This record gives sequence, structure tokens and C-alpha cells, in this order.
Amino acid sequence: MTSGKVLSLYITMPDMMRSGHRMRVEDIECDENGIMGSRDYENGTEHTMVLVSKKSYDIIEEAELVFERGLLMEDIYVDVDLYHLKKGSIIEIGEMIFEVTGACEDYRYLYAFAPELPELIQGNRGLFITPIEYGRIEVGDEVNVIKEA
Repeated sequence: MTSGKVLSLYITMPDMMRSGHRMRVEDIECDENGIMGSRDYENGTEHTMVLVSKKSYDIIEEAELVFERGLLMEDIYVDVDLYHLKKGSIIEIGEMIFEVTGACEDYRYLYAFAPELPELIQGNRGLFITPIEYGRIEVGDEVNVIKEA
């Protein structure tokens, strides 16, 4: 079974605060509507979150580019490569259970940071995941693959 640890967590601030500001946090609470307190919580669309593996930033650093974690718009940043997981796979992170809904293939905004960045991390951008039920995640929590689709 594949397992690892949560390295960092991020939340997008709601309109009443610094709208769109990405803030690094020590823990998050989620339910089937997404990250509680996030700008995108209960917004009526898919409640997808982005999970990014350390592998993505390793690829970027090997190309001698330097970017802060969070650039890839991740909600959850982990030390284990989960990019082999397909839609329908189940991941346990901390108290939470997530279903993988697909690979994150949105690269457009990355051109602004470095023109070669989208091609560099093609296929290693992250995974879209959806929370199944209520729970909490903290930095350092275990990440376990429960079922591979």
C-alpha cells in the first residue's frame, strides 16, 4: 500500500478577507462541500481539491527553477507520489477520505511564471480529489491509498 505524510496545507481566503489570497495553514476541516472557511466552500460547483506531490516541485527544482510551495494551487501537499492513481481511487488523509476525480491538467496560468513550466510538469501537475465526508487534516498526518481504481 502506498503511504506518506502531509507536508503543507493551503486555503483560499474568502471575499470578506483577502479574496483569492492563498494562505498556508496548519490544519483544515473539510466535508463533502469542500474546505470549510475557504472562498470556494459551498459554491455550488464541484467540491474538488488539488493534491500535489513533492515530485512536482522536485521536477521544477531539477530544471533549476525556484518557486514557493503553493504555486501549483494545491490544497494538500504530500511527500508521496500518487500520480499513478486513476479516477475512483480512494485516499485516506488524516481523518478524511477522498475520491480521486482525475488528473489536474490546468497549466495555462503557469506560463506567466516560466514559459517552460507547463511542459516541464506535464502529467505531474497534481490530482483532483473530492472529500467524501467530514473530517480534519493536519500537517504531518498520514496519507494512505485505500483503494486503487
